[in-house]
Amino acid sequence: MADFGFVGAAYEAPSIYQDAQECINFRPEIDPTLPQGARQVIALYPTPGLTNVVTLQNSQQVRGMRTVSGGDYLVVVCGPYVYVMGSNFSPTIVGQLNSSTGQVGITDNGLNVYIVDGSNRYTWRISNPASAVFKGTISGTTLTVTLLQSGTIAVGQSLFGIGISNQTVITAGSGTSWTINQSHTISTAIQMNSATVGAVITASMAGTTLTVSAVSSGTLYPGQTITGSTVTAKTIITALGNGTVLSETIAAGGTGYVVNENITVLGGVYGSSPATYTVTSIGGSGAVTGLTRTFSGQYTSTPANNASTSSDGSGTGLTLTLTFGTGTGSTGNYVINNSQTVTSRTMYGLNFTELPSTDGAFEGGSTVDIVDNYFIYNRPDTQQYASSDLLSPITYGLAFASKFTGPDDLVSLIVDHGQIYLLGEKTSEVWADVGTFPFPFQRIPGASSQHGIAAKFSMARFGNSFCYVSRNDRGQAVIVQMNGYFPQRISTHAVENTLVNQTISDAVAYTYQLEGHECYVVSFPTLELTWVYDGATQLWHKWLWTDTQNNYKRHRSNCGALFQNQFLVGDWENGQIYRLDPNNYTDNGTLIRRMRRCPHLVADFQRQYFDELQLQFQPGVGLQGIETFPLGDNDIGINPQAMLRWSNDGGSTWSNEHWAGIGKVGKYQNRIIWRRLGQARDRIYEVVVTDPVKAVIVSANLKASVGEN
Repeated sequence: MADFGFVGAAYEAPSIYQDAQECINFRPEIDPTLPQGARQVIALYPTPGLTNVVTLQNSQQVRGMRTVSGGDYLVVVCGPYVYVMGSNFSPTIVGQLNSSTGQVGITDNGLNVYIVDGSNRYTWRISNPASAVFKGTISGTTLTVTLLQSGTIAVGQSLFGIGISNQTVITAGSGTSWTINQSHTISTAIQMNSATVGAVITASMAGTTLTVSAVSSGTLYPGQTITGSTVTAKTIITALGNGTVLSETIAAGGTGYVVNENITVLGGVYGSSPATYTVTSIGGSGAVTGLTRTFSGQYTSTPANNASTSSDGSGTGLTLTLTFGTGTGSTGNYVINNSQTVTSRTMYGLNFTELPSTDGAFEGGSTVDIVDNYFIYNRPDTQQYASSDLLSPITYGLAFASKFTGPDDLVSLIVDHGQIYLLGEKTSEVWADVGTFPFPFQRIPGASSQHGIAAKFSMARFGNSFCYVSRNDRGQAVIVQMNGYFPQRISTHAVENTLVNQTISDAVAYTYQLEGHECYVVSFPTLELTWVYDGATQLWHKWLWTDTQNNYKRHRSNCGALFQNQFLVGDWENGQIYRLDPNNYTDNGTLIRRMRRCPHLVADFQRQYFDELQLQFQPGVGLQGIETFPLGDNDIGINPQAMLRWSNDGGSTWSNEHWAGIGKVGKYQNRIIWRRLGQARDRIYEVVVTDPVKAVIVSANLKASVGEN
């Protein structure tokens, strides 16, 4: 009985008496040159192992990873800290989030990296992440350097490390003693790094205007945090001064206006939009006495004073005297978010920014993507999503819209083929850039679907589209791949049976490509389960980690990214970043328990007598070395073994374990055979390999005969 289904795809039915197959830490490989049904047309290959690349300082959950456009840097969020790695894989901290657990969304536009963690949004200006790496302590505002490891420490650099707050800057000092602008207590020397700030300036603040009189170094840009003595925390530049309105006075109040009427400035030549206002107070005859600026405009030629206006109401005659800024990145005037008065002094423009709640129509976001140089992100627990300004992390207050195919909340979003897919709890729809203002996107008619998403982070790019765990008003736990505007089921009943009536909202997914196989990896933390869909074979397998008690758990990887020609994954617990390594047959030193359980062997429930089972492993794969007695840890893999056991009652109970050798190094004609296997009416065979060797199962042969009753 050759190839009786032992080497092939796995399927476990709702009842194990129907089908109890398993394929754990093996992946099916199909040879398309062999005819269908031929011996060796399918083989079982070991899933890739994990090889440590770096361990991040705080050893917490790796929450997200992204290779920055251009491939020069890898951005990693571990716990609350944002790390950046260059080609030497040396991690340096560039910022800190307000949260420490849960997945994050990361994208970039080539200038800024954009991060969302649910409650807040952050940006990092892409730049050299480290000027110096050293060890030191902090007492109050005194930094004492105990060991300089690389680079040069200088005044005007940002300071980063475990326990060091955002907006910490070195303001004075030399040698091993330096002064910083924020007080800390770090009594035991830790690794720190410093990085050049985005800009060192001499400036003052009056209201929401930043006036820069000198720039010692760097460049100013929208979305940049400005810090300095007495400057309000989380002060950011919201617009370059050049072509933007800094202030206004009412020249003529007009008549017929009402509160909340929207006002637009007329005249001038502008890019995306003119300056706009909302009426906040009125006097007699409806004359305007108070305004709130909702957008500062983006003018290439400014309107002449006094500037006339139009209204979306019935008011007429309002004219304004406008003051325009001059800043383009160096000296001049800029718009800031926090109104304050600060006299002229040294200030610093930082490269890491926590966007304040005043940015855009709402704060927070759980998923983010980039399209046509706009950052787009959702508002958690609502139907809304928003977009930033073009090539900017800053969001105009009215640049948002709502998903409206159904009343369900927007859960996740992704950009595919230049269009925005909005996935709700039960429905989805697609939007496209049509160049409108203040929000550049509109819904595409006929592109809605009665399928939502069950887990916001289960979405990952795959093939020419993306996959996710779906949900609708009829049920959930079906895994789909988007086909155009409509999802197509790719999961099997065996996969879905493991998910039904279970907690799946915490599922996380990513996609890797290795040896020509593009694989969608989706983990279910509550279930301690990881499923992998191989696009090359269109087959599923389980990819699991084995703990010290020999129990299967979800795979160690929590997220992934291709960087420096290696596919890297982050651990869900300990801050380690691994390389997916097809030549490493351990999970960073931990043995991998690979298991294949075959279909039921039944011949009309006639008694069968099993004489011999032969598995064709790739032989001669044992590790170099000489076995000792008694066997110790150093002997693992030298004489690799396969364990066989079987069940005669449909998979409910199992026999003793029977071990046989796969083949020591160089033993290329070794065969693994089990004989005198008894009899049964219903037999299931299970084979397990734990040795760290290239355990490839090429084929299986079974000699058996059927009795007369």
